[in-house]
Amino acid sequence: MTDAPRRAGFLATMRAVLWSFFGVRRRQAYIDDAGSLNPLAVVVAGVLAGAVFVIVLVLIVQWIVGGAGL
Repeated sequence: MTDAPRRAGFLATMRAVLWSFFGVRRRQAYIDDAGSLNPLAVVVAGVLAGAVFVIVLVLIVQWIVGGAGL
């Protein structure tokens, strides 16, 4: 009997998504992630990370320009 592939947890999924935002990945890490990541979890993590990134950018711009209203 073969073991089912081990599914990556939330932190491993977020780590893979954040590395993909940065754009640098080792080939072996990519191959490992491809076998263990849940595609739906990757999409959710990507949307979440993208939203946090945009919110942080907006807050930085607001802080720089003197807190003008949103």
